[in-house]
Amino acid sequence: MGKKRALIDKMFNFLKSTQYVLRRVGKIFSAKAEDVISSLDDQDLSRFSEQDIILETEADIQKYLPDVLGQALARTWIDKRFLDAFFEYPVEILERGGVYLPETILLEFVKEEKSRPKVTVFEKTRNGRKKILELKLIMVAEQ
Repeated sequence: MGKKRALIDKMFNFLKSTQYVLRRVGKIFSAKAEDVISSLDDQDLSRFSEQDIILETEADIQKYLPDVLGQALARTWIDKRFLDAFFEYPVEILERGGVYLPETILLEFVKEEKSRPKVTVFEKTRNGRKKILELKLIMVAEQ
């Protein structure tokens, strides 16, 4: 019985230390995100709308988020610092610009070498994630 108890205590201590490490990593990541986002001047992080946009439902997201993400994608073309920050922290950049998403929403920003940037919006589900919408900036020149 003593060996079992010692093993249980050892496992419990391991789990406690793992939780501590995960909390520390989360704090470091949050601090890094804040440093990167704060490095952009306030004028660089212009709001996406005069008032806060709080998106609570999939219908809200389908209706309002394409315009907001279109602005963000356009800006990534002309502003390298914004591109770098949006690539790493898209949700935090939106929040800084007054756009708030439900916690169940994930944004994936992709900018590959010779492709146009795109943003895919997913909803977390029990079985993984469900794609809600995808946006890609396409520029057209007309005469």
